[in-house]
Amino acid sequence: MRRVLLAALLTLMACAPAQDDPMMLTATQSTTLRPDVLGDPGWNPTAIDLMIYGPKNPNPNFRALVQFDLKDVPKTPAITSAVMRLTFYKLSGVRNKVKLDIIRVHRMLRPWEEKTASWARSIADDEWINKGADFDPAPIASTILTEDQTGDPSNKPVEFDVTPLVQAWQSGQNPNYGVCLLISDNDSTTNARPYSCKATDGEFKPKLELHWATQPKHNSAWLKPTTLKPTGTMPQMKVALIASLKQGRIGEAFDDHVKAKGGCAPYTFKVSGALPEGLAMTPDGKITGTPTKEGKNSLTFTITDAAKNTGTGKTDLDVVMPGKAGAAAAADPKKDPEKKPGPADEKKPTKPKVEDE
Repeated sequence: MRRVLLAALLTLMACAPAQDDPMMLTATQSTTLRPDVLGDPGWNPTAIDLMIYGPKNPNPNFRALVQFDLKDVPKTPAITSAVMRLTFYKLSGVRNKVKLDIIRVHRMLRPWEEKTASWARSIADDEWINKGADFDPAPIASTILTEDQTGDPSNKPVEFDVTPLVQAWQSGQNPNYGVCLLISDNDSTTNARPYSCKATDGEFKPKLELHWATQPKHNSAWLKPTTLKPTGTMPQMKVALIASLKQGRIGEAFDDHVKAKGGCAPYTFKVSGALPEGLAMTPDGKITGTPTKEGKNSLTFTITDAAKNTGTGKTDLDVVMPGKAGAAAAADPKKDPEKKPGPADEKKPTKPKVEDE
């Protein structure tokens, strides 16, 4: 027994990072969002650099999204330091004497995909609630840019203390959808172009350095996020039910799916009110089985999205005898998916109106 316990302890120790052994992660996806490109992907997904431009730049308000995969990061012990490092491909227009140019880091609130993300869309045809990405308006990190980092090429790094953010990801308190990087100072003309995760030199790609025993080293360029005003407004992550279930028939196999919209997919569903006898629902909203009892069933669904936003919706699930299906659905052909439109359902052609000369 002691040998078994010892072996288990050694396994746990092997999985946990050593106190003096940091873990370095490389970004798994990144992209640029451009306000001048709404629907199409905002940037070439194979580009080696990202674009973060100030509001007074000739191409204003370009911003970048970056994400790191934490699947290999153990849940315990808790991370004590997480520093994100970007390396500039190009950097220009930085001021330091009177006003400061600051890159802010914001927590993303919904998933996105680098191949399809744009100013208007997150994944494929799924639109952002707030154009330009759905992120927490309060920055979680911010760093002052300096003139000695400028250059074309620059190849100079900039670091951000993102420890609280990564700790929340590690513990499961917040889902990991990556970060949004932007410059929101109203009169900034900065042109910041850090390397993307497609950079040919692996050392220049966005990095995330994790420690389990040390605190982040002091960096005079880091600003306390609480000293900065929020950027934009918190997106209203409303989740709604798409109420449409087909009619069931006694003794016949039933297969349908409750759907939702808004918030952050994927969704989970819970139903209050009894499903028809013989039917069951999985957490993803799929309803299957063979109905055994006729009746009209009023159901209320609670939907929870990936960001833990919730919503509710109501719909009916009717079960009829097979012989009654056509009659029951006659008033509404949508209730009977097998009913084909007849002559009575077709619109009669109307004569074109002749204008008086």
